[in-house]
Formats: sequence, C-alpha cells, structure tokens
Amino acid sequence: MTTAVREEPTLEANIRRSVNHWLLRWQAKLEGAGPDRAIPWGVAFVLFALFAALALARYRSLELGAEFAAWLQGVWLLSEGQEPLVSITGRSLFAGQFSIVMAPVAQLARLVPAAPLLLVLQALALAIGVVPLWRIVRAELELGIEAAIVIALAYGFQPGLHNLNLSEFHPEAFAVPALLYGYLWSQRRQWIRFTGAVAFVLATRSDLALVIVGLGALLALEGRHRQGRIAAAMGAVWGMLALFVFQSDLAGGEFVHAEAFASYGDGPIAVMWGMLTDPLQVLSDFFARENYERLLLLFAPLLFLPVLKPRFQLPLVLFGAFGFIADIPPGEFGNPQQDVAALVFLPIATGFALHALGRRSVRRVFVSGRLLIGLLFATFAFWLFAAGSSLYNSPWEWGSRSEWDLDVVAAVDTVDPDESVAALEPALPLLAERVEIIEFPDEAVVFRPSDPVFNMEVIVVDEAADSWTELNRATFDQIVDALGYVVSDRFGTISVYRLDTSS
Repeated sequence: MTTAVREEPTLEANIRRSVNHWLLRWQAKLEGAGPDRAIPWGVAFVLFALFAALALARYRSLELGAEFAAWLQGVWLLSEGQEPLVSITGRSLFAGQFSIVMAPVAQLARLVPAAPLLLVLQALALAIGVVPLWRIVRAELELGIEAAIVIALAYGFQPGLHNLNLSEFHPEAFAVPALLYGYLWSQRRQWIRFTGAVAFVLATRSDLALVIVGLGALLALEGRHRQGRIAAAMGAVWGMLALFVFQSDLAGGEFVHAEAFASYGDGPIAVMWGMLTDPLQVLSDFFARENYERLLLLFAPLLFLPVLKPRFQLPLVLFGAFGFIADIPPGEFGNPQQDVAALVFLPIATGFALHALGRRSVRRVFVSGRLLIGLLFATFAFWLFAAGSSLYNSPWEWGSRSEWDLDVVAAVDTVDPDESVAALEPALPLLAERVEIIEFPDEAVVFRPSDPVFNMEVIVVDEAADSWTELNRATFDQIVDALGYVVSDRFGTISVYRLDTSS
C-alpha cells in the first residue's frame, strides 16, 4: 500500500491565492452603500479636474481660435443686453444650432470671465456624465463594483470625449449628462424628470432632435410605447420648428446648413429631394473612409461590446447618418461634436452587454476579470492612439507661452475695449468681448480697400506670416497707407495698425 505524497503549493500558487484573497476583501468593502455613492463622484471630480486643466491650458497657450471667439463674443453681447449678432461669423449666435441654453449661460458671464466659464462648464458637463452612467450599471443592471469601475473609466477615456473637451467650445457637450440622466430616469419611470432632460437636450442643439427621435424608438422597443412616442414626437416637432421657423428667421430666411449639404441642394426640401434622387451619392458619402475611421474609434475602445446590444444604436442612426453625409470641415481634433450621441449610448450599451455576458449571484452580476482587463486595455490603448490629450501629444507642456505668444498678448493689451479690431486668429479669443471683431485672413489674398478688415479701427497682424506673398504684402501696405493707418505698436513680428484720426 502506497501513501499519497502531498505536494507543497508552489510560490506562484501562493501569490495567486494571496492576491485573490486581497481582491475579495477589497471587493467586499467597495460593495457597500457608502463607496457606491462616493466612487462615481470621485471619478467625476478627477475627470473634471483633468478636462478643465487641459482646456484652460490650451486657452492660455492661444491654441483656441475663431470658433471659440465667436461663442465668446455672442455670450458677451447677451450678457450686455445686446442682440447676439456675432461679427466673426456674420450671423446670430442662435442661428447655427439654435442653442438657446446659451442665454442662461450668458447671465453667468456677468459674474465671471466668459472664456474660463465656457471651458469649465463644458469640462464639468462631460465629467459629470459618469455619475448617471454609474447609476445605470449599478442600480439598474446590478453589475459588480469592478465592472462598474471599468465602465466608468471606459466612458471617461473615450477619445471622442477628450477631443470634444479640447476642440474649442460646443454647447452640445451639455447634452451628454442630460441624455445619460434621461435614460436613467426612463428606466426608473420618472417621466417628469425624463421630460425635463429631453427638453434640456433640445435646448443645447436643435438637430439633437434626431437623437431624441431615436431615443423614443429605443424606449418603444423596450416596452415603453407611449413614452417613446411622446419623446419621438417632441424631437420631431422641435426639430422642424427650429429648422424651418426659428433658425430660418435668424438667418434671414436662409438654410443654415446650406454649406454642409451644398452637393444635394440649396434648401432643406431640395436637400432631401437630392438625396432621394441620387442614392449612390448618399451611399458614397456615407461609406467614406473617414466615416469608417470614426466608427472604428467609437466602437473599438469599448472592445466592440456595443455591437451585442444593437438597439442602443437607434439614438445614433439619424443624427449620425446626417453627420456622415454632411460636408463639415474637420477641426484640429476632427468633429467630435457630431459624436455626442455615441459618447452616451455606446457606454450604456457596453454595460448591457457585460450584464448579458456576466454571471448572476444573489445580488449582483459579476463579469469575467479577463474580459474587464481586455476592455480596460482597449480603452487606454485607443486613448493613447487617438485622443488629443494622449501622452504622445505631451499635454503637460500645454499652458506655456512662446515668445510669439507673449508678443500677441502684448499687442492685444494695447487695444481698447471699445475699438473695432481685425486680428490674426490666435488673438481673437483675447479680443472677443466687443461689438466689432473679425478675423484677419491668414491665406495669401490680394487685398482691396473695400475688404472688411479695413473697416476696423485696429488691425493686428503678423508681419512674418508664412502666407504673406510679395503681392499681398505690397497691396496691404499701399491700402493702409492710403486709408491712413499707422503702426502704433510693434512687438517682435506682431504689428498693431491703428487708424490715424488726428488729421
């Protein structure tokens, strides 16, 4: 009779057992009510501090331009009780997207400087979205604490979310937490709150009405037929009123999205007819390579898990389709404002996918640790690859000012608040709080005395700009001499031309 020899556990087995024991002990602590309330707010605070610091650093480094300056000028005009006719764009602040939420924001600008206000509010809105998302995955889906933390991080490090925070200012960023809270309240059948969230979303940007129509379809598919029909009707009615009545009136009867859909027609009806009669062109625009890349960067950081819950793509379909077809010039970080709906509903879909793949215990649904590690790896890999705040872009260097930046700031300081100005783009946000300001053209143009820049009292230019040719340099000099402009100040290559009214 042989006696079985008991094998001693290996060092690897002992380490694994110790780690598992430590993880289980911490998991038990974090599953309590206190941590469940505190963790999402803690994550939101960290994200807010990160987003606000990065956005303000770019503002200090003069990285923001005409688009941000246009919002600043419109907000300043509203805060001063004037009509928000933005001279930078040549139209009302409300004409482009009918973002009526900017009216109360302008009242806050009476108390604090507008530039940091807009950037901080945008950062706060994007960061606070993690709180309702946490409530959805914890209270409604009953996912374990480790899965909830991973989803919160996956939300906070979406490349599109970071790029939206860094790309000037977009009021549709305010819709991100409203959509997340709206879906949470729909799950809890808190319909008054849900209606308020929908109304707020529509106030941030008129064509988000397409998202609300899709959200209504999603609710109907989930069994909330009456509420879904009401939400879809709200979106459709508001979208039509904004496009055909309010925006058209503010734009003097013009179609405000004419440039984006110029290849299909010159008005909303003509555009729709153009799409119907030329479906091949629509398909060609829709399946363009850059649209495929956008989809990849939306789904891949979430490990393509949203594909498992296709109903959550309903709020994306209409808004995303028109965004894919429209000819919208990309900014430094693309057009992340067109991905607002995806930044909301794809993380929600990821939570539902993990719920379906998880294992239910008595109180919670637990997900494979390997799957969560894979999701976390994909999140940070694509953040490093595609986010404007990626470590590869050295964000820790933002906020500093070069010698050229200091020259621009010095030139701006010489301009009085009541003077009309034409200035190079990086200077526009610093000069935006005035009635008349336009961008000095940075392309090689042949100037004419009738050009708008020569209707301004002050012109701020970079004498060493790469775009200046001998011809436009010569014509500029001739015109400023003939009209009576003199160089009042010069800082490095930055010159301040001021109309001489002494003669």
